[in-house]
Amino acid sequence: MRSLIAQCAIVLLAAAHASVDAATDRIVKIEEAGQPPLLYLATVPETAAPKAGAILFVGGDGVVGLAEKGIPQPGDSFLVKARKVFAEHGLATATFEPSLASAPLSDQLRMSAMHAREVERVLKDFRQRFHLDRVYLVGTSRGTISAAHLALRFGQKIDGVVLASTVFSSSRTGPGLAGFDYREIRAPLLFVHHRQDACKVTPPVEADKMRAHFPVLFIDGWHGSTDHACKPFSAHGFLGREEETVAAISDWILWRSEKTVNP
Repeated sequence: MRSLIAQCAIVLLAAAHASVDAATDRIVKIEEAGQPPLLYLATVPETAAPKAGAILFVGGDGVVGLAEKGIPQPGDSFLVKARKVFAEHGLATATFEPSLASAPLSDQLRMSAMHAREVERVLKDFRQRFHLDRVYLVGTSRGTISAAHLALRFGQKIDGVVLASTVFSSSRTGPGLAGFDYREIRAPLLFVHHRQDACKVTPPVEADKMRAHFPVLFIDGWHGSTDHACKPFSAHGFLGREEETVAAISDWILWRSEKTVNP
């Protein structure tokens, strides 16, 4: 499946998984003189050193609520709900939380130098703390605005980027990624999208157009919800397919990492 993901679009119908209990969650606090403190949720495999890492960016206002609510149980974003699947595949994750100085994250803040500085602090700590040679950026919904713009800024500081439920269109809340040139991103890029995504700013037809230049993974089938079409508990948030989607993203990250080690 890894080679297919790298070459073409895929419709993922189902996947089988082993136990995902062998993972540890902890909230990491970064404190530096003259800088606002930062929190991130680290989820790492229990039994072996991580093969690679991924920084996760949720949608909406970007706030996970680590300071107020603690570790999400399980969380709203599909990336957070299925975070232990990353660990099952041998990956460490850092769920990003903006500081009090930058939260909530508007589209403009996600594109800003302030946001990039905060994420770079997390990237540095995450890489050093867990001895990671390769780190990827993974964003969903409005988190794709962060991941895409950060990938432009970071260049070779990251090893790849995954955009899930990409905000291709502008809306009253901001420009999204309308007009963004994805070909300027130098790191390997994967799009992940749900065939039944009914959110107006994340139309599947736009993801289909990306196939001309990038690998695109399409997810099909979901467990119905009355949630708003642009909210997590819908096809937009891969409802009922969270674990399969995260497993496929993990496979792509591992495939890219193995290519880097063994070209």
